[in-house]
Formats: sequence, structure tokens, C-alpha cells
Amino acid sequence: MIKIIVFDVYGTLFDINSLRENCEKVYPGNGEKIAKAWRYKLIENIHVRQLVDQYKPFSTVLSDALEYVLDRKDFDYTVKDIQTCVKGYEQLEIFPEVQQVLKEWNDIDKVIFSNANKEMIDALLEQAEIATYFKDIIPLEAYGMYKANGNSYKILIEQLNVKKDEVLFVSTNKWDIVGAQKFGFQTAWINRNLSEFEYLEVQPNYEFQTLYGLQDHIKKDLK
Repeated sequence: MIKIIVFDVYGTLFDINSLRENCEKVYPGNGEKIAKAWRYKLIENIHVRQLVDQYKPFSTVLSDALEYVLDRKDFDYTVKDIQTCVKGYEQLEIFPEVQQVLKEWNDIDKVIFSNANKEMIDALLEQAEIATYFKDIIPLEAYGMYKANGNSYKILIEQLNVKKDEVLFVSTNKWDIVGAQKFGFQTAWINRNLSEFEYLEVQPNYEFQTLYGLQDHIKKDLK
């Protein structure tokens, strides 16, 4: 039986595409293009650093990825420009259903699990007024590793004192679902973009377009 629900943050609870708003402030007419390229480069950098065991804090890799994108696209920038764009990670728009769903799940523990640091996560949850719905926040920057390293999920169960099959891991990121599934968690893929899950060897236990579908499943499971 599921005892705890673990949530990824970026793209799962918060709309990563809303980064374009901060980017647009600095680079009018180019915000969306920069935000998309930045996100892609960030994920690529994290995965490569994980493969070659060259860890850098998420907050640092975040800035590095943005600077790379701006350099490649021949945009000038200052330290203030970078800070304005990066601040967007603390100001992301929450998906419409998230607050209502979390509020109704008062009979099961919920935890945040992220590559970011606690300060970034706290700021994001507070501005969206959902911080009180979570039992704990586990920021991997404090442990010097990234998802989907298998050791990161081991840290999770040790911190929460639960068994693998008692965890439902929720993410919109395919690579995150693959890592969690291979580790032994039950997984729920929030397929907000209605895409295909192309990792044929690993499939999520559940697939929903929004948290509403997951909410219905949890209600049945807890009966």
C-alpha cells in the first residue's frame, strides 16, 4: 500500500514554460526561445555531469546553462540579466489543479524531491501558497548528486524510513520516471504534453494528463 507520495517540482507541480516571462523581460521577443533552449541545455548538462561524476550544485549549473545558450545565440548579458532570468525558477506558475488536489490529499504524506537547493524550493512553494501541504523537502543539492542517480532514490527512502513499494513517485519528466521505476518505486507519469513514453524497457505504473487523474486513483487505493 502507498504510504507516501513523492513529487518532482519542475514541470510536475509548476509550469517550466513560464520561465519565458522572466527571459522576456530581459530579451523582448526572445523569451520563449531562450527559455526552451535553456531548459534543454540544463537537463543535458545535469545528465552529462552525472555520467562523468563531475557534480556542480544545481543553482550553478542553472546559470552555466543559461550563459551557454546566450553565448551561442549571440545575446549580450550582465550578471543582473542572469539573475533576473534565474529568479524565474522561484516564480514559476503553478499548474491550475495542483493547489486543490494537494489540499484534498490530507490523509497521505506528501514530499518534495528535487535537484535544486532548499532555498529555491522554499521560495517557490511559499509564493504558490502550497508549502504547508508537504511533510518534507529533500533537496539533492545538499547531497551533491542529481536524479536519476540510483543513490539519490536510496537517500529518499532512508530519509523517509519507508520501503520502495510504499512510495508513489510522481513526475512529468520521463528520465525521472525511468530512474525511479528502475529503483523499485511505483511511478505515476504526469503526461501534460500528451507525448509518448518511448522507453520501451521501462514503463510507468500509471499515466495521467494532470494530477486530477492521480487524485481519483489515490482515492480508490486508500479505500
